[in-house]
Amino acid sequence: MPSLHSLQARYTTAVTMLLLLLTALGGVSLDLAIRYRIEDQVFSAAEQVATQWTAQVRAGALPDPASASGTVNLVQLVDAHGTVTVASPAATKRPPLSTFRPAPGNRLQQRVECHPGGGPCVLLMADRVSPAPDAPVVYAGTTEPPLIATHRLEYLITGATLLIVLTGGRLMWTIIGRALRPAEQQRHLASITSHELRTPIAGLRLQLEEALLHPDHVDPRDTIRKALTVTGRLEAIVQDVLTMTRLRGGQPAPHEPINLTTLISKETDTSSGSTPVKIYTTADVWVHGSRIQLIRLVDNLLSNARRHAKTGVTVRVESADGQAVVTVTDDGDGIAPADRERIFERFTRLDEGRRRDTGGTGLGLAISRDIAHAHHGTLGIEDSPHGARFVLRLPLLDRNAIDGRHLIPTGRTTPDQTADDR
Repeated sequence: MPSLHSLQARYTTAVTMLLLLLTALGGVSLDLAIRYRIEDQVFSAAEQVATQWTAQVRAGALPDPASASGTVNLVQLVDAHGTVTVASPAATKRPPLSTFRPAPGNRLQQRVECHPGGGPCVLLMADRVSPAPDAPVVYAGTTEPPLIATHRLEYLITGATLLIVLTGGRLMWTIIGRALRPAEQQRHLASITSHELRTPIAGLRLQLEEALLHPDHVDPRDTIRKALTVTGRLEAIVQDVLTMTRLRGGQPAPHEPINLTTLISKETDTSSGSTPVKIYTTADVWVHGSRIQLIRLVDNLLSNARRHAKTGVTVRVESADGQAVVTVTDDGDGIAPADRERIFERFTRLDEGRRRDTGGTGLGLAISRDIAHAHHGTLGIEDSPHGARFVLRLPLLDRNAIDGRHLIPTGRTTPDQTADDR
């Protein structure tokens, strides 16, 4: 099966080639349209001048050469022998603009005359004065505009085409990459999950096989108890993986205005244990989000802090710079700066975390950060004089424009709960 990066390259190449084809066709069409438009304007102006001179000749008068000016500056009256009788100032010293003589029945003709010796071509109208065999012909026109006389127009269109194709190709690479990213994440998550599940499943299989092979030397109750422990770990991993999949898959959750201060206080009060937690709060800190997801996030942070605290945990809930800020600090050994981002990766557990809790899944903090991102917030670790300090920032509701400087300390004793990351 090709890698997603390979698929991205293939799809981008195919779309870019299609874009190149369409842009090239559009460029050719644009080039022809511009050329036809310019030529049509020149021929239309030349026709007006030619018919004016022809009308004067028919009336028995010679046209005034100075009357030819502006865009159409090359005008000549040429007799049947090819002699220039009257010419505009710009065409006085030139040979006949054309040797073509329109037929009596089709006296007005468009011509593009290019001299064999080189130089710009001339766009002109040839107007036969009368059907008589010796009737003179009026030629009126101008040299071909530089935009169409050279390849300048083609160069401009080619440059614009390449720019469009390169920009479109880069844009498509980004769009296709973003479209394939969830699949890449799911594949990576499935790979890591299968690796993490392999160990407990292998242990469970070993225990059961040992019970079958040596029934006289194995306590059935002990085997069942260990099997249930492993099953619980497997269930926790599967549940956390499903939660992460829903979060990263963008599945919407019901959002509502939430008093973050009240939520954290209730989550602390509903637990019992021996690890003291001091909560410092403002009057009200309101956010907009999913209550279930925020409860999961808060529980993960509190459980993680309780597990590593030596004497207690401190929680601060306040507002600053348009954000709700929740700080959870324990007085444990802390986290090395090099590990502060790594612990938010899936299935990452530091050595101390494995020693303190062998049943964790290593997904708690990864899920917590995903929840923060789903609420357009951030979750990270900041410097602390002692222990680890986790800082959650979420957008503040507009109605919560309060002063977050005055903190009210409330001491509570809350339990040790199982967490699974550090």
